[in-house]
This record gives sequence, C-alpha cells and structure tokens, in this order.
Amino acid sequence: MMKKLFRLAALGCCLAVLLGLLVAVPAAALAGPTLRTTLTDNSIQRGSKRTFDVWARNAGGEKIRATVRHNGETLEPTWNDDEKASYTLHFTEEGENLVTVSASSDGGKRAELTYHITYRPAEAGEEIGRAIWSVELFTVGGGYLIAPTEVPIYEGETSAEQLLRLLSENGLVGYYGGSVKSAFYLAYIADGTAAGETYNNYRRSDPPANPRGLGLNPEIPDLLVPYLEENMTYYDPDDYAKNSAGYLGEFAFTNGSGWMYAVNNVFPNVGFADCYLSDGDVVRVQFTLGYGADIGGAAALGTEADGSGYYAVANKDALTREICNAQKADLLAYANVSDAYRAALAVMATLDATQEAADAAASALADALKHPEAPEPTEPSETTEAPEVPETPEVPEQPKTTEAPERIGGCFASATPWAAVWLVPAAGLVLAYRRKRM
Repeated sequence: MMKKLFRLAALGCCLAVLLGLLVAVPAAALAGPTLRTTLTDNSIQRGSKRTFDVWARNAGGEKIRATVRHNGETLEPTWNDDEKASYTLHFTEEGENLVTVSASSDGGKRAELTYHITYRPAEAGEEIGRAIWSVELFTVGGGYLIAPTEVPIYEGETSAEQLLRLLSENGLVGYYGGSVKSAFYLAYIADGTAAGETYNNYRRSDPPANPRGLGLNPEIPDLLVPYLEENMTYYDPDDYAKNSAGYLGEFAFTNGSGWMYAVNNVFPNVGFADCYLSDGDVVRVQFTLGYGADIGGAAALGTEADGSGYYAVANKDALTREICNAQKADLLAYANVSDAYRAALAVMATLDATQEAADAAASALADALKHPEAPEPTEPSETTEAPEVPETPEVPEQPKTTEAPERIGGCFASATPWAAVWLVPAAGLVLAYRRKRM
C-alpha cells in the first residue's frame, strides 16, 4: 500500500513539473514582439524630412525586422544594424500623415504602433525651430568646448550643416570627409587658426570670422583609466600633446577615440548628413575614448561591442536644457543660481553620475532660475579688520555679471569667469570606428 502511494506521489510530481513547463513556454510566446520608436503621436512637423529609430524585439529579446509605412508606402531603413533600424520620413502631403510601425514573431504574434503627424510645410531656408546643442569633452577632463546653446533649424538643412555653422560661430573649424549632404564624417575639430585646407586627407570647413584655439589640457578622469588600459589596443594619455595638439579627433589617446553624438539621449546609427532635427531636440556631441562605452553609446556602433558600456550613464538631457536656460536667463550673478549652476556642471562632468543625481541637479537649477536670490552681504569677522562698507549695502534689482558672456543662438557660448574652467576644449562627430567599418 505504501509503495503504491509513493508511486502515485512521484507520478503527481512529474505531472506537475511537465504542466509547469507546458504553461511556461506559451507564456513567453504569448508576450509576442515589442516595439519602441523615437516618434511621438499627434506631433507637429515643420521640416520636410525627419529621422527616427525603431527597436523591434521578439519575446526572447532578439532583434527582428519591423515594417514601417508612411501613408501606406513601405519605407526601407536608412541604416540597419544589430541594435536598431533608422528611417527617414519625407513629407510631401500637408496636414495629417499616418505612420505605422509593425512587427511579427513568436508564432504569428503581431505588434503595431500608429503615429499621427501633422505636416505644416515651410519655405526653403525658413527657420522651423531650434535645437539645443553642446560639444563635450568630459572624457578628457575638458568640460564643454561649446556650452549648451540654441541653434536655429532651417528647412532643408542637415545636422552636418548645423554643426559646422555652430563650430564657426564659436571660432573653430572641423575637418571632415564626405559632404554636409552625404556620407559626412567629422574626423577632427581644430583651432580656428588652422591654416591647412586638409589634415590627414580630411577637408577643412570654412575659416571662422573670430578664430580661437581649443585650449585643451587633457586630464583623463581616474574612473576611465582602468577601462581604457584593459580594453584598448593602445592608450597614451599624452598622445594629444605629442602628436596632434590643436586637432582633436580620431585615434587621439586610444584606438577607440572619435566623435559621437546623441539626439534626445539616443545615439543615432547614421551620420550628421542623414540626421534631420525637429524643434526642441537636444543634441550632445561627445568625444569618446572607448568606442562609445565611456559615454553610453556603445550599442550605437552596430558592432559586437557590449552595449552596456563600462558603467551606467544617466540621461542628462534635462540637465543640459537647464544649463542652457541658466545662461540664457543671464542670472548667474545671483548666489543661488550660481551655486546650482556649479553643481550642475559638476554632475555633467561626473561620467557615472546616477540618474537621481542628474535629475536632482536639473530640478535644483530650474528652481533657482525661478526664484533667484541676491547674495547676502558678508558680515565682518570679529577677529579681523574688515574694510569699511555702507551699513545698508545697495543690492540692485537685476544684478548682472561683471562681464557679460557672448550670446550665440539664444544661449551663451561661455559662462561667467569662474565657470570658464569647465568650458574648455573640443568636439566633433560620428565615430572613427564607424568610418573604418563602412
């Protein structure tokens, strides 16, 4: 009797395990494919072209092909790699345009996203919005080459044209391959006084009206050094000074260095000539020393590189926007704004800053801009003689900085003197590795 009960119990356990397996398999398949894009439903479109990305995955997380239709017409990817696919919308019909993105997998399961985009045409060359641009050298301890600033977007122009205009307005030149309309590759950003029409076989952009130097004194952050020593074929922190002073670009410091850019915290897998911006976009041009793994952009290369990167990287777009707002508002002489601005720059310079830290710094700066406070008069110390001051110091209603920074595109190209140490050397674009691969 006991043996029979034991056998029945064992049989019951086996059946339970088998049933669990049968339930588990359909559950995964039931999830079906997932879709994500950089489009926004019910949006207004002024430009005749728009670039966007699509991530399509099956239930197991593997990339699958998506189908994109614009007003019923199937679009082919502008670029397709192991991470995502990029597409370009060409608007010709005024009014509502319908964009659908769909994918099928896991036994016929299907997912679809629908976007309604209202196209309001603009004349060629007409300003259709503004994007916030920055050029960053945090990976080499250089802060900003160009602090966050608003750049006009004109109908018909590419991001490559906007970039070269931004560099010129800030006294710099770029050396690039291809053209601003096709296959653009920014190899170097150089001193505005660079005389050579070519450098390492790359063409120079037009000389700026008011040239300046990069002024770069690189200091690789301690956080980054062990990753570079472990992962790069070569790493020389003195390479720039020895071999390419005045020209910052591909293969400086490491074999994995070059220029990359992110639009709204997404690293495109297309170059600037194939990227078309919309009003309100945030574009961060960043120098990488490790194929993007040091700035959160490794997955954009479409290679076998680990997309997770060396460490977690926060989304700093909101912080970038508030830094631009701080300069535009001309309130940096107020004590609380100055303190919040300094704190914001410190978080930007921290490569592995947490998302909480980035959000808190952005919120604090935004709050300070809404409620600027004049600095309190300093009380003289009892043990030291203080210079005579009026009993009631006069505080102007709208204090200004001693020397107003120059405005470019609505924001300042440089900050107050104390912040200038953060607003140093260079920037550029797309990655050296991509050019070698294509």
